[in-house]
Amino acid sequence: MRKKILILVSILISSIPLCANGGIHWGWNGSGTASVVITLKNDADIILKKEKLLLRFVDESVIVSCDYVLYNKQNEEKQLDFAFNITESPYDSLMYYYIIVDGQKLPSELHKEICKDVNESSYSWWELSKIKLDEKKETNVSICYRVETSNDGTYYRSFFDRDNSFVYNLYPALSFGDGIIEDFSLTIDASDILSWNGKISKIEGLDVSFGNSEKIVTKQIKNLDLKKNRQIKISYNIKNYYFAKLYKMYGFRTNGISATSELKEGKVLYAASNLMDNDCRTAWVESKSDFDQKERIKIPCSGWITQVLIVNGFRKSEKTYYENNRVKRIALYVDGVKLGEMTFPDRPYCHVDMSNILDEGELLNLNGDFFKENNGKSMSNAGAFWPKENIEIEILEVYPGTKYNDTCISDIYLIKAVLPIP
Repeated sequence: MRKKILILVSILISSIPLCANGGIHWGWNGSGTASVVITLKNDADIILKKEKLLLRFVDESVIVSCDYVLYNKQNEEKQLDFAFNITESPYDSLMYYYIIVDGQKLPSELHKEICKDVNESSYSWWELSKIKLDEKKETNVSICYRVETSNDGTYYRSFFDRDNSFVYNLYPALSFGDGIIEDFSLTIDASDILSWNGKISKIEGLDVSFGNSEKIVTKQIKNLDLKKNRQIKISYNIKNYYFAKLYKMYGFRTNGISATSELKEGKVLYAASNLMDNDCRTAWVESKSDFDQKERIKIPCSGWITQVLIVNGFRKSEKTYYENNRVKRIALYVDGVKLGEMTFPDRPYCHVDMSNILDEGELLNLNGDFFKENNGKSMSNAGAFWPKENIEIEILEVYPGTKYNDTCISDIYLIKAVLPIP
């Protein structure tokens, strides 16, 4: 998980005494590596008057904009070493980071250290800057960064339903004044992931939620007590995004796809090639006068196959979808050997594109689930199979159309890994 926090800290080096102002000090030991211990320290002279936090979820990353108003109660200027934390995160997940104080961009340095606060929260990565607070005045501090969110996937993603998560730690700002944020505002912008038909699964830490049609929500709190509100955790799902990304990288397309029959009406041929044109408005339609089971679709291919996704029915319109047959049950063959069967639900009509492809398509997820759920057995290589010549889809049963006895499939998406599955 990725955690971002604003905090006043003191760093104690064995060879350098802790300064009276509790500032951050870092140095180099004999080996040339930083040797420091970070300890949270309260500064009662600095009040966190306002925090305006914007979390914008963009595919598998989060853009964070955080505006603070700090007030120095002292009758003299204060020089502060200012630390911003990236928790439990490799540095390369941080795409960018910058800090602006009263309109001026300041430099920052990345340091890797580990400390624990009184709640045993562990902090690992720190962006360190020096800022100045004028006496009896407010200072505006703005921080913006972008990080990838935590998820359980790899390039050969098997489980698309697992959530990503992002954690923003509020607790360390307790180091300011009395640990109260006088004016706190949180905005969560989920416009991008919702455009992928994604969803916010859970928000923990503050009482905020999305309505049915909302893409952006804002929560404002007066006198937020950081002793009671320690962190915000947001879990969300973008399975359609991940499938689209995976297909873009490893999608398999061929002009050699064929079927046992193809319907031709006048000059229009509902050919098997329509199954791999990435356009769900077109379709393959079988041409037998009275639909007989055992219609087959053959896709010539060789190498590791990880996913097969079928968009069932003729999705050009609601009319074409319901008037024609839709597939109910199939069998899957590899090089002529039957691997198993699968039954499809009869879904209500919906237009299909990459933004909802996993919601509307029938996924033959070849990590073993397809075979376990439908045949009580799994593949020995736990993630893919390797045809030498082709895979075949046999139609065993259909849902009848309201007008025509023609069976239709709009698209087939096949992901072929370019490297062996580990």
